[in-house]
Amino acid sequence: MVRGLSGSKQLSRSRSAPAPLVLGAIVVLCILTLSVYAVLGINPTQPSVEAPKPSIASELVDVLVPIEKIEVGTALDPSMFRKESRLANSLAPNTLKTFEEIRGVYAASYMPAAQPIVAEYVTSKQPVNQIQANIPDGYRAVALSVDNTTSVEGWARPGAKVDVVLASAVNAQPALSVIIQNAKVLSAGRSTTSQASGEKSAPASTVTIMVSIDEAAKLQLASSSGVLSLVLRGDEDTIESEANTTVLIDSLLSVEGPKGPAPITSEGRVVVEGKVFLIMNGKLVPEDAANR
Repeated sequence: MVRGLSGSKQLSRSRSAPAPLVLGAIVVLCILTLSVYAVLGINPTQPSVEAPKPSIASELVDVLVPIEKIEVGTALDPSMFRKESRLANSLAPNTLKTFEEIRGVYAASYMPAAQPIVAEYVTSKQPVNQIQANIPDGYRAVALSVDNTTSVEGWARPGAKVDVVLASAVNAQPALSVIIQNAKVLSAGRSTTSQASGEKSAPASTVTIMVSIDEAAKLQLASSSGVLSLVLRGDEDTIESEANTTVLIDSLLSVEGPKGPAPITSEGRVVVEGKVFLIMNGKLVPEDAANR
């Protein structure tokens, strides 16, 4: 019995002997794994992060661009355009991309060459002429007679912004009045295109400007009351004064006018019950009192 028990104990020891070796091997393997993570800068406790996918905004898309510049009112045809690849994030949402979008329509505005076009640049309605195509609702085109002086040596060209001044007489004094501000020049000598910088052109005898309906009436009246001239504005200057100004010759020469109240003038004469009255400032004043 003793032998049996002793033999059983030896057998049990021999079977459990490899356990410490296995445990030691696992510990060594874990140490080696952590060492590799440390060398590579990897934190095993953080979840892996996927590489960001390219943004759709940076993708290239095909758009339509004019091969040459296109004037307002031109009937558009696919042969006038070509397709070019542009970054999607640099384009307006309504940029035209297919030839079908410009088939059978007209240019609603000027289109420069090699520039993407948007839906607002085209119209299905054929403009009567280039001038009318550029006149928005509520505005009118008015032609003015000009010479080299009144047209600023011809620099008042299509696309320029101008003021209109009237030289006339006010209370028997020479006066200059600004009657229109920041008006757009539509054409000069029937030309709707502006010459390139430094390019000489024949002086125009007329200039057509775009103004509001009220301003158009002012211009028609002013043209019969004096001499109209154009004053050229800067490209970025859109500032307008609150009211149109008038300069009299007396203020220009620093001459003081007569002192005291302005004389009251009669606006008419009526007889009421045998008495004579004068109409002054909308009131009836007895004639004898007015003459005192």
